[in-house]
Amino acid sequence: MSTYRQEGEDITVHLPDQLPVLTPDVARILLAILVELAESKGRRPSGEGERRDC
Repeated sequence: MSTYRQEGEDITVHLPDQLPVLTPDVARILLAILVELAESKGRRPSGEGERRDC
């Protein structure tokens, strides 16, 4: 368990004792989610969300 505190707010995160089993079906689902997230980042209007390393 981990607790994060900021300006009077408590956020508690309950983590499992060990990693869940990664079956081939679960791996495919997670990969599909990652691909969808990667594609959605490319759909932002220009200028939004760009990193500038100055």
